Amino acid sequence: MQMHWAKLCMCVGFVAAVGCGGGSSKPDSEESSGGESAEYEGPIASTDVAHGKEVFSSFCDDCHPDGGEDVGPSLIEHAHTPAKIRQQIREGSGKMRPFSAARLNNQDMEAVLAWLASVNAVK
Repeated sequence: MQMHWAKLCMCVGFVAAVGCGGGSSKPDSEESSGGESAEYEGPIASTDVAHGKEVFSSFCDDCHPDGGEDVGPSLIEHAHTPAKIRQQIREGSGKMRPFSAARLNNQDMEAVLAWLASVNAVK
């Protein structure tokens, strides 16, 4: 039960921050025009949609099943940039704690982006 609660809190924070634009502690000089840190820019580095769906299901599906609205708002209603999603995952904001590379490695994160792109949540 404790693990489910922690997962729920992280998903709610993720959705709230993505919907509200997240945030960055980086100086403005390191920001892209969309507000994302330049270190998160770049194309999606995976095409493994099936694995991305599995990873998404493990970490986020409780709050927004299949990317839709439930506990958290819909991720598919408005598309986000890959940089915005990467930044939100790594830095978190609001109630969402960040996912370190030790918890969610870069390959899994990129697979999640591939799945989100397949449902038009990332463009």
